[in-house]
Amino acid sequence: MAHLLTLRKLAHLLLTASLIAGLALGGCRRATEAVVEPEATPAATEAPSATTAAVEAPEPSSDDGAPQLAARSPTGAPARASGAPEGEALASDDSAREGVLAAEDDDEEDAEEKKDYWAKIKFDASNFEEVREYVKTYYIEENIDESRAFAEAANFGLMALPNVHELLPVAFYKARKDHPDEEGRLKGKTIKLNASDPYVIHVLPVETDAEKEKRKKERKKRLSDDEIRVKWQKLNERRELLEKAWKDIQFDQSRFQAVMKFVEEHAAKAKKEQDKKLNKYWIAAGQGYLFSLDPHSSLISWEAWEESTKATTDSSFTGIGAVLTQRDDRTIIESPIENLPAQKAGLRAGDLILKVDDKSIDGMPLHKVVKRIRGPKGSKVKLTIHREGEPDDRVVVIQREQVEIKNVSHKMVPEHKDIGYIKLTGFVPTSLSEMERQLQELTSKAAGGKLRGLVFDLRNNSGGLLQQGVKISDLFLRAGNIVTVKNRTRDDETYRSHDDKGTWDVPMVVLTNDGSASASEIVASALQDNARALVVGERSFGKASVQTLYSPMMRKDFYIKLTIARYYSPSGRTIQVVGVRPDLEVPPEVGGKMPLGYREENLSHYLKPIETNYTSPNADLAKKVKACADARGLAEKIHAADPHPQVKYDYQLMKGADFVECLIELQAQAAK
Repeated sequence: MAHLLTLRKLAHLLLTASLIAGLALGGCRRATEAVVEPEATPAATEAPSATTAAVEAPEPSSDDGAPQLAARSPTGAPARASGAPEGEALASDDSAREGVLAAEDDDEEDAEEKKDYWAKIKFDASNFEEVREYVKTYYIEENIDESRAFAEAANFGLMALPNVHELLPVAFYKARKDHPDEEGRLKGKTIKLNASDPYVIHVLPVETDAEKEKRKKERKKRLSDDEIRVKWQKLNERRELLEKAWKDIQFDQSRFQAVMKFVEEHAAKAKKEQDKKLNKYWIAAGQGYLFSLDPHSSLISWEAWEESTKATTDSSFTGIGAVLTQRDDRTIIESPIENLPAQKAGLRAGDLILKVDDKSIDGMPLHKVVKRIRGPKGSKVKLTIHREGEPDDRVVVIQREQVEIKNVSHKMVPEHKDIGYIKLTGFVPTSLSEMERQLQELTSKAAGGKLRGLVFDLRNNSGGLLQQGVKISDLFLRAGNIVTVKNRTRDDETYRSHDDKGTWDVPMVVLTNDGSASASEIVASALQDNARALVVGERSFGKASVQTLYSPMMRKDFYIKLTIARYYSPSGRTIQVVGVRPDLEVPPEVGGKMPLGYREENLSHYLKPIETNYTSPNADLAKKVKACADARGLAEKIHAADPHPQVKYDYQLMKGADFVECLIELQAQAAK
């Protein structure tokens, strides 16, 4: 992804301090097509303790479920997406879309290595006005706070300047200038275009080398959940103060134009030729205008959308096949992937990587480590590994191979006879057909050609095509509603299941976590509300808004993505912010705590929840299943027998399989 600024600058520039990750899955090319999308993965600034996991897979996809860190960019960056033919709607994650201020946990000079998807796209004041017209016509709220929208647009235009500026209300600036939590970031000079203006243009101070080094160390520091909550609370207090200050200001179009004139004048003085171009400043303004509405509306370049579409379906790369993570500046193998070179070479979950090809990686950003490890098929890479409990480091030479990352994958659950497992990483055009094919393959492996039960894994599935979500829900339902979309500009649309002899009616659980968003939440809530499956794991992301991609008039090089509706589960609830709550909570680790997570409520400008009193129809059954599974304790026993396996133990999966066994047992008792 194209990253323009470091996380520190991002935290300074995004006054709301909202970081987002991984673009929306799915795409529509007509104004008549709906999109349902969420936001998902934490970024280091707002979730300092979150594991920064990355599989050495093609960017920008993270189909293995590893989070990718990114945020808005004024000029745009590629994003996760899954292509949609014309006429298809989306339900997907809109986390780190390619818009607004891009950043990653990397060095600023790396930005030059990234592709600028907006470089050849003409975008000026007339295009900005066109964005406004689309908002007036199609946005979910008929009357938006355009004063705030103009202010955010001006702010983003300023943030795109080479020497970064920002727009602040005078009241906010005075209240926060000497606040210790600002850490001196408001010490830069201020400019007033007119003496009577109730806002100032603040020029961010340039960091010294010592400050940069301190910031890097702080960024890597691992915090407890309680420490993260304190940080989030401080960010929320800052955000609320900022929003309150803006409410007292009438920032109209003339004030916006005055700020953009200031931006253009400063851009004209830029030393670098590319900075003299006004495209990126108007693109930034458009992104800011949309960002003021909600975290999911944005501008997306056609090329970035197409590239990320290709990467989200089945993809491949050459490497060793391992999921990596960073903790306290150390790169660790979170888990080798089964039957791939890393596992075959003997690498184990928890191994610490010290060197790659005899060169130290100490303090190196994760994406750079991944880049060093990947390479041409058949070539070799030398890793120096430290394994806990062993006195000497070991050197492992691994031959790189072609690694396939599948949108749908399956296997039989070990230690559980004829219980299948199927994982879906995104709702793309081929998902339904692949699900059906792989379910058939699972069935053929079972004794008597029939599965006893199924674990359906939607963890870290950030969404995709709405129709695929509906059809995949229908695979497991014989009756009942699936989802209702309520739109400002058209009649409500309710999608229903159909009685089908091919319905897969085996006992099942659905695995979710905070990375399960949009289309994933539609499927999980449909199966939960219809009492078809138990939802197991962690609360989902909580995005129940609907977006559509619009092609501007006479343009095919970018899209305007707008929130146009909300979606509702079969029970009539909206999971906006609250998410799908599991029937049975299970932490990722045996004996571990439920993780804090990063969800819709951690974003700025999110649509507010509509509270409902919801009780899962599975409540009583879940109690019985839990008692049964706790008595069996098989997942815990398997872990105790091998507490340090080569491939990381998936406790949520194995506990889910225990629950399936208990569902089968209870079903048999009821039949008697």
